[in-house]
Amino acid sequence: GWIHLDIYFKDVKETMLRMSHEAIRDKPKGTYVKLMAYLKKTVDSLLPGYIGRYFFLFEPRPHLFLALEVKDMKKIEAIKRKILRIEKPGFIASANIMLNTGDGGHPETVLDFFYAGTKYAFFRASPSYKPGYKNHDETKLIHCFSNQLFIEPKNEIAFHKKCLKIWDAYSDTPQ
Repeated sequence: GWIHLDIYFKDVKETMLRMSHEAIRDKPKGTYVKLMAYLKKTVDSLLPGYIGRYFFLFEPRPHLFLALEVKDMKKIEAIKRKILRIEKPGFIASANIMLNTGDGGHPETVLDFFYAGTKYAFFRASPSYKPGYKNHDETKLIHCFSNQLFIEPKNEIAFHKKCLKIWDAYSDTPQ
């Protein structure tokens, strides 16, 4: 089964704005890096014995959730104890564990994609990440992902235009 660590920020607007500026840099910094370190420490405390895949997504409520694929639900109390021992950064108001989240209903390939994205986010916020196209930054990775789906460069450009249209429609939506 799957569980979530639901996270709420103390000042969600200020925290999300700060992290959005810190994450997009060539080398992420600040609050974003602290959040990634907290999530990674949580995941690492449960690997390899308690969980398989994992991923996180930013949402309105909770402000972020960390989904964890639990190998044996009989060990849930030990998992909860391990998670709750991890010290939260000061900008987190609360972190609650939710059971039976339904994430297993996603197709396996979607779960694998979310998992890969989270592993990459952890890598990108790590000290070993070196920015730059030749060092496998997100620009290169999105290009490679598009290559596998669209074959021709003109189709990749069409994909990016579609993303811009979707983003424009989303950003005009009242919050």
